[in-house]
Amino acid sequence: MPDTAAPLASSSSYPELVVRGFTAGLLVVALFWAGMHNDLVFAVLTQTWQKIFLALGLNAAAAGPQSGVSTLVTTRSLPAVFTYSLVYTAACLGILYAALYDAARMRLVVQLYAAVFAACALLLLGGKLLGDASWAYQLGRRLIDFIVSPLPVIILVPLLRWYGTQTATTRR
Repeated sequence: MPDTAAPLASSSSYPELVVRGFTAGLLVVALFWAGMHNDLVFAVLTQTWQKIFLALGLNAAAAGPQSGVSTLVTTRSLPAVFTYSLVYTAACLGILYAALYDAARMRLVVQLYAAVFAACALLLLGGKLLGDASWAYQLGRRLIDFIVSPLPVIILVPLLRWYGTQTATTRR
Protein backbone atom coordinates (compact mmCIF):
# COMPACT_ATOMS: atom_id res chain seq x y z
CA MET A 1 0.00 0.00 0.00
CA PRO A 2 1.50 3.40 -0.95
CA ASP A 3 2.37 5.80 1.83
CA THR A 4 0.11 8.81 1.20
CA ALA A 5 1.49 10.82 4.11
CA ALA A 6 5.09 10.67 2.87
CA PRO A 7 6.23 13.65 0.85
CA LEU A 8 5.87 13.14 -2.87
CA ALA A 9 8.67 15.59 -3.60
CA SER A 10 11.23 12.77 -3.71
CA SER A 11 9.38 11.19 -6.64
CA SER A 12 8.80 14.53 -8.36
CA SER A 13 10.93 15.63 -11.23
CA TYR A 14 13.15 18.67 -10.93
CA PRO A 15 11.10 20.76 -13.43
CA GLU A 16 7.96 19.94 -11.47
CA LEU A 17 9.57 21.13 -8.24
CA VAL A 18 10.67 24.34 -9.96
CA VAL A 19 7.14 24.99 -11.25
CA ARG A 20 5.63 24.31 -7.83
CA GLY A 21 8.21 26.56 -6.14
CA PHE A 22 7.69 29.34 -8.69
CA THR A 23 3.90 29.07 -8.34
CA ALA A 24 4.12 29.19 -4.55
CA GLY A 25 6.49 32.17 -4.77
CA LEU A 26 4.14 34.09 -7.06
CA LEU A 27 1.21 33.41 -4.77
CA VAL A 28 3.20 34.53 -1.72
CA VAL A 29 4.15 37.78 -3.48
CA ALA A 30 0.52 38.33 -4.56
CA LEU A 31 -0.76 37.75 -1.02
CA PHE A 32 1.72 40.13 0.55
CA TRP A 33 0.99 42.74 -2.12
CA ALA A 34 -2.76 42.38 -1.49
CA GLY A 35 -2.16 42.64 2.26
CA MET A 36 0.00 45.75 1.89
CA HIS A 37 -2.47 47.41 -0.49
CA ASN A 38 -5.76 46.09 0.89
CA ASP A 39 -7.43 49.52 0.82
CA LEU A 40 -6.83 49.70 -2.93
CA VAL A 41 -7.96 46.09 -3.40
CA PHE A 42 -11.16 46.69 -1.43
CA ALA A 43 -11.87 49.92 -3.33
CA VAL A 44 -11.55 48.11 -6.67
CA LEU A 45 -13.66 45.18 -5.48
CA THR A 46 -16.33 47.50 -4.08
CA GLN A 47 -16.52 49.51 -7.34
CA THR A 48 -16.64 46.30 -9.38
CA TRP A 49 -19.50 44.87 -7.33
CA GLN A 50 -21.36 48.19 -7.47
CA LYS A 51 -21.09 48.14 -11.28
CA ILE A 52 -22.27 44.53 -11.40
CA PHE A 53 -25.27 45.26 -9.15
CA LEU A 54 -26.08 48.39 -11.15
CA ALA A 55 -25.91 46.48 -14.46
CA LEU A 56 -28.20 43.78 -13.04
CA GLY A 57 -30.56 46.33 -11.47
CA LEU A 58 -29.90 44.97 -7.99
CA ASN A 59 -28.60 48.09 -6.22
CA ALA A 60 -31.50 48.29 -3.78
CA ALA A 61 -31.49 44.54 -3.07
CA ALA A 62 -27.73 44.54 -2.49
CA ALA A 63 -27.94 47.37 0.06
CA GLY A 64 -30.34 45.44 2.33
CA PRO A 65 -27.97 42.82 3.77
CA GLN A 66 -25.20 45.41 4.16
CA SER A 67 -27.34 47.55 6.47
CA GLY A 68 -27.82 44.64 8.92
CA VAL A 69 -24.09 44.07 9.44
CA SER A 70 -22.54 45.22 12.68
CA THR A 71 -19.60 47.59 12.39
CA LEU A 72 -17.81 45.19 14.75
CA VAL A 73 -17.77 42.69 11.86
CA THR A 74 -16.91 44.97 8.94
CA THR A 75 -17.44 48.48 7.65
CA ARG A 76 -16.65 47.42 4.07
CA SER A 77 -18.89 46.13 1.32
CA LEU A 78 -19.98 42.54 2.04
CA PRO A 79 -19.52 41.32 -1.56
CA ALA A 80 -16.02 42.85 -1.61
CA VAL A 81 -15.15 41.23 1.74
CA PHE A 82 -16.44 37.82 0.58
CA THR A 83 -14.57 38.10 -2.72
CA TYR A 84 -11.33 39.14 -1.04
CA SER A 85 -11.65 36.37 1.53
CA LEU A 86 -12.36 33.68 -1.06
CA VAL A 87 -9.54 34.72 -3.39
CA TYR A 88 -7.10 35.12 -0.50
CA THR A 89 -8.05 31.71 0.90
CA ALA A 90 -7.75 30.10 -2.54
CA ALA A 91 -4.25 31.57 -2.90
CA CYS A 92 -3.30 30.25 0.55
CA LEU A 93 -4.59 26.80 -0.39
CA GLY A 94 -2.58 27.03 -3.62
CA ILE A 95 0.58 27.77 -1.64
CA LEU A 96 -0.14 24.91 0.74
CA TYR A 97 -0.73 22.51 -2.16
CA ALA A 98 2.49 23.57 -3.88
CA ALA A 99 4.44 23.23 -0.63
CA LEU A 100 2.87 19.99 0.60
CA TYR A 101 1.87 18.32 -2.68
CA ASP A 102 -0.02 15.56 -0.97
CA ALA A 103 -3.72 14.71 -1.20
CA ALA A 104 -4.05 13.43 2.38
CA ARG A 105 -2.45 16.56 3.83
CA MET A 106 -4.55 18.81 1.60
CA ARG A 107 -7.74 17.11 2.80
CA LEU A 108 -6.64 17.92 6.34
CA VAL A 109 -5.86 21.53 5.37
CA VAL A 110 -9.26 21.98 3.69
CA GLN A 111 -10.98 20.48 6.74
CA LEU A 112 -9.12 22.88 9.04
CA TYR A 113 -9.98 25.90 6.90
CA ALA A 114 -13.62 24.77 6.66
CA ALA A 115 -13.80 24.31 10.43
CA VAL A 116 -12.48 27.82 11.07
CA PHE A 117 -14.86 29.35 8.51
CA ALA A 118 -17.76 27.41 10.08
CA ALA A 119 -16.75 28.70 13.52
CA CYS A 120 -16.68 32.24 12.11
CA ALA A 121 -20.15 31.82 10.62
CA LEU A 122 -21.54 30.36 13.85
CA LEU A 123 -20.07 33.19 15.92
CA LEU A 124 -21.43 35.87 13.59
CA LEU A 125 -24.83 34.20 13.34
CA GLY A 126 -24.87 33.61 17.10
CA GLY A 127 -23.97 37.23 17.69
CA LYS A 128 -26.91 38.29 15.54
CA LEU A 129 -29.33 35.85 17.21
CA LEU A 130 -28.18 36.95 20.66
CA GLY A 131 -29.15 40.54 19.93
CA ASP A 132 -25.90 41.88 18.54
CA ALA A 133 -23.61 40.24 21.09
CA SER A 134 -20.41 42.20 20.68
CA TRP A 135 -18.21 39.44 22.15
CA ALA A 136 -19.37 36.98 19.44
CA TYR A 137 -18.80 39.56 16.69
CA GLN A 138 -15.35 40.43 18.00
CA LEU A 139 -14.29 36.79 18.32
CA GLY A 140 -15.70 36.00 14.86
CA ARG A 141 -13.83 38.98 13.44
CA ARG A 142 -10.57 37.85 15.06
CA LEU A 143 -11.00 34.37 13.55
CA ILE A 144 -11.68 35.90 10.12
CA ASP A 145 -8.58 38.06 10.43
CA PHE A 146 -6.57 34.95 11.37
CA ILE A 147 -7.80 32.69 8.57
CA VAL A 148 -7.55 35.41 5.89
CA SER A 149 -3.88 36.03 6.61
CA PRO A 150 -0.59 34.30 5.85
CA LEU A 151 -0.38 32.99 9.43
CA PRO A 152 -2.16 29.64 8.81
CA VAL A 153 0.17 28.96 5.87
CA ILE A 154 3.22 29.82 7.97
CA ILE A 155 2.00 27.42 10.68
CA LEU A 156 0.68 24.60 8.48
CA VAL A 157 3.57 24.13 6.03
CA PRO A 158 6.23 23.12 8.57
CA LEU A 159 3.70 21.39 10.84
CA LEU A 160 2.26 19.19 8.09
CA ARG A 161 5.65 18.49 6.53
CA TRP A 162 6.86 17.36 9.96
CA TYR A 163 3.65 15.35 10.50
CA GLY A 164 4.18 13.56 7.18
CA THR A 165 7.74 12.61 8.00
CA GLN A 166 6.71 11.43 11.50
CA THR A 167 3.88 9.35 10.04
CA ALA A 168 6.17 7.85 7.39
CA THR A 169 8.79 7.01 10.04
CA THR A 170 6.17 5.41 12.30
CA ARG A 171 4.82 3.23 9.49
CA ARG A 172 8.21 1.74 8.67
